[in-house]
Amino acid sequence: MLDEERLVPTNCMRACTSVVTELSYNESANPAQKYRAEIDFISAADWEKELQVLFQELIDSNGNISRDCTNQETEAGVAYAKIKAVYYKMKKDDLAQSTVQKLMAEPMVKNLFGTTRRIASSNSQEFYCRVQHYVDSSEKSTGKANDGAKKKKKKRMEFWPLIRVVKIYTKADALATGAVVVDLPGVHDSNAARAAVAQGYIKQCTGLWIVAPINRAVDDKAAKTLLGDSFKRQLKMDGGYSAVSFICSKTDDINVNEASDSLGIKRRIENLWVQADECEENAKKFKKQQSELKDQKKCYGDVMEQMEEEIEAWEMLGERLEKGETVCRPDTGKKRKRSPNEHLDANKRRRGSDSKNSTAQEDEKNAENADHDEGQPTEAAEPLTEEQIDAQIADFKSKKKKSRQERALLEAKLKDIEGEAAKSKTLQTNIEASIRALCIEGRNSYSKGAIQQDFAAGIKELDQENADEDDEENFNPDEDIRDYEEVARHLPVFCCSSRAYQRLMGRFKKEPDVPGFTTIEQTQIPDLQAHCRKLTEAGRSANCKRFLNSLSQLLNSMTLWAGNDKSGANLTPEQKLKEEASLAVNLQKLEEALESNVTSSIKAIRAELEADIFDQFNLAVISSSEQALPTAQKWGFKVNKDDRAAGGYYWATYKAICRRGGVYANPQGSHDFNLFLAEPIVRVLAGGWERCFTRSIPKVYRNFTRSSSESLHKFHSRAEQRSRAAGLNLVGLGLLQQQLQVYENTLNNIGSLMTDQINKQQREINREFTPVIARHMLEAYEGCVAQCGPGSFARMKTLMENHVTAQRITMFHASTQTVHKLLMAMVAQVEEATLNEVEGLLVNLRRDYQTVVGGALLPAGEMLPRHERHLRTDVREILDDYKDTWSNLLEASAENDHKDGNAPAPSDLAGDNRSFEFENFLDDGDFINYNDEEDDAEDNNNEGANKKQAPINFVNDDEEIDAF
Repeated sequence: MLDEERLVPTNCMRACTSVVTELSYNESANPAQKYRAEIDFISAADWEKELQVLFQELIDSNGNISRDCTNQETEAGVAYAKIKAVYYKMKKDDLAQSTVQKLMAEPMVKNLFGTTRRIASSNSQEFYCRVQHYVDSSEKSTGKANDGAKKKKKKRMEFWPLIRVVKIYTKADALATGAVVVDLPGVHDSNAARAAVAQGYIKQCTGLWIVAPINRAVDDKAAKTLLGDSFKRQLKMDGGYSAVSFICSKTDDINVNEASDSLGIKRRIENLWVQADECEENAKKFKKQQSELKDQKKCYGDVMEQMEEEIEAWEMLGERLEKGETVCRPDTGKKRKRSPNEHLDANKRRRGSDSKNSTAQEDEKNAENADHDEGQPTEAAEPLTEEQIDAQIADFKSKKKKSRQERALLEAKLKDIEGEAAKSKTLQTNIEASIRALCIEGRNSYSKGAIQQDFAAGIKELDQENADEDDEENFNPDEDIRDYEEVARHLPVFCCSSRAYQRLMGRFKKEPDVPGFTTIEQTQIPDLQAHCRKLTEAGRSANCKRFLNSLSQLLNSMTLWAGNDKSGANLTPEQKLKEEASLAVNLQKLEEALESNVTSSIKAIRAELEADIFDQFNLAVISSSEQALPTAQKWGFKVNKDDRAAGGYYWATYKAICRRGGVYANPQGSHDFNLFLAEPIVRVLAGGWERCFTRSIPKVYRNFTRSSSESLHKFHSRAEQRSRAAGLNLVGLGLLQQQLQVYENTLNNIGSLMTDQINKQQREINREFTPVIARHMLEAYEGCVAQCGPGSFARMKTLMENHVTAQRITMFHASTQTVHKLLMAMVAQVEEATLNEVEGLLVNLRRDYQTVVGGALLPAGEMLPRHERHLRTDVREILDDYKDTWSNLLEASAENDHKDGNAPAPSDLAGDNRSFEFENFLDDGDFINYNDEEDDAEDNNNEGANKKQAPINFVNDDEEIDAF
């Protein structure tokens, strides 16, 4: 997704594959900092707490190092690996004699606490290696012979146990719109600091990506069961169902035969296999022809070589004849070489014979003939003449030339056949690739639909469970609580092959091509990248619209101010006072109406909380109290290896959980005693909690916006009617009409901001049930940890069950009351924040209407000072110069309000030449001079030109301009 071959740190050690990794866009323009990383280390307090737990697991009851320390699948093994990784020079005996305080005082470790290491590089491979130096582990042994060589490598301190989070900044296009992707710890990490970081991210995240291999995503019902009921309930309370995306990985891993049977495309696949087989047969036929042609070509080559030897021999005879010697025809009694046709006949017989002895028999026969020829007496040789020698040489040359021509024809024919063979092979490969592509595409389509249906079915089961518990008598399972088909359709599912994408992008050059993929679009990685870019669209759009609305309000206010000379038309002083008083009364009515709307909305929110949540607290306490003891007893059951969820825990795991305050994670999964106890509370409240915060409260603020807009329009109508009757600033009234829409948008923004604030706080609050229970369970955990010796496990289970029985009512009641207080405090904060926002709106509105309608008029016959008139003129001219720019920008924003998915990106609104050109005021020389001695300044232009002037700065105190 990041378009890099290797960038994100990986880890080969069980406990350190869970370093929290945050991926963000790199804004640096420095080429040397193309890749940046920040490695944050945990605090001293966190490491001290971690060491105390590790020592308890590593040291046995006799004060010695546990014998299980060499087994990294045990708690003692994990503890030893972590301590040894950091304090690599210490032996087992040294650790047994050491203490937490001594280890904390080690300078190399002490200097890391709470610090941040920064890494920057222009090369991704170099960057990867430098980051890997901090997160990698070399402790895990493979048991192979080459381990001895690795052990000889100089040991060094490892940092991964001390790392809190790794932040990586890269210029990946998928992150360019502001998305921050966080790889959270899985179930293998027991580090409390990293677990806290992970929980913090989960509360903040606006999207949740579930990743699973495609070959188990459907079979294992991953979309329905992967997260677990507890996590899904948490997701329900957070209102986060719409934030889930599902990613099926390794789509290139497929069995074509199984896929064709499962997908019902076997007949279509068989037709393609027939074509592939035909191509394979053609390739074999061409290969056979190639072999025959190569044999023929070799034969002609042998003949040419033979003719060359004969020519040399006869030319030597010619030279001897010229010297006066008598020469005779060379002896032909030696073994005769075959002609090309004889060679071919022999090869055909050899390939056509089923007997391996046929060739040997033929060669033996030829040898006998040759021996027979050699044994025959030769006739008396006759001397050769020059003409005979020349004729024989010419004959040999003719045969050589003919053989060369024949061989050239064979080479051309062989080249054509090789081309046809290559085409057949390529066609076969393409057909087989298309078969894989067809199966991959079919499985992707099937998996997407199945996962979407499974996800919707999981939500439906949870909804029905909550509905049954809320009102068992009126529960109707045939009545859907929500549109589950719509839920299924809107679940984004991506079936991806990262390996195929990397190969198609030219990476992983040492790896073979991945069959079945010819374009990067088939890997669905580009779709996932586009999805990542689009995730921030809603938030960016909302921020940009708020900014533009704030800008519009500011520009309109400045236009009203710049165009008003405070003359008050032809009103008498008495009329002016009357208009000012009327406007004040009208403004007071508006303020009272808006405050009343706020009060009514807050009252409605409290009523919704009471009905959906608070009224369910008693039922939640009773339900959790009844299930508390059976839950605690279940922890002590005999371990069910086939179904860990149904069975209990081993002694070591049980004690490890207690050592960590009831929360522990190992390869078998995450274990949270506190969450198990709180689960009945969450189960009872989940439905009402979701209903309250995802439907009821947003509806309250929509009603607030509507009623406040009505009050605003009534106020404007009263002010407009009175102003028109008095003949006051009709142009200004037109601007106020435009400004009215801006204030309506501001009311909408207030509702959205308050809803977002409530959702943010409720995510924090709905997680407070468990911490309260954890505090009440602390005594039991400490008591269990203190048990040792024979019968300690039985005593631990008895102590735990007795404590749960004694504390169940108290701790569950305290848990709900804590949440009640937090929710009421949240409502009070929201009320204050809403009133502050409304007050800000009233301040701006009061200023604008006083400028146009009354309350800021000069007495008859008086004028503004000359410098202020000039100041207003200058501002009006500047506003007119940039009117088209602002108008186009605001009109584009209004058009985007009616379109989905076309929100302006931050880059469209800021930077370079698109920042409303405020900085261009400097270039144009537009300055405002606040010197009261204006005449003197005009008389001394040359001197004043050398003075530093203040550029115009447009600042709106009521809005964070840099929000986007």
